[in-house]
Amino acid sequence: NRFLDYCKRADEFFKAMNDEIIFERYNASALLGIHASIAITDSITIYESGKRSADEQHLEAVKFLKSICNTKGISEDGANRLGKILSEKNFVAYGEHFRPMDDTKLQSIRLNIERFFIWAYRNFEYLRKISTEG
Repeated sequence: NRFLDYCKRADEFFKAMNDEIIFERYNASALLGIHASIAITDSITIYESGKRSADEQHLEAVKFLKSICNTKGISEDGANRLGKILSEKNFVAYGEHFRPMDDTKLQSIRLNIERFFIWAYRNFEYLRKISTEG
């Protein structure tokens, strides 16, 4: 089940995001959180429409999630937050020069990721059911 695969991937990345903080690997932690957000978005779009966005930059995923929100009468706050999260991906993963991330920057990114997950679990009940089962 593709939906379940993406849920499990999101959960694993989210947990690993928190684990990496212990070792002060802040860039790794942030990137895992960003990928967790992408995976949970993919699980939602697969559940709702049977497909996910294939856009490499993931910007289409934001639009796709917004359209699902509009159809279901759900606030777009989470989709907008996803856009903020994704805007950090290039800084974290592809910067021309590696720059260690400071704790303040990481906390800002993590806060957006955590709030995005709260929004997703609050608005898409099937995610809560999966998380309590598995």
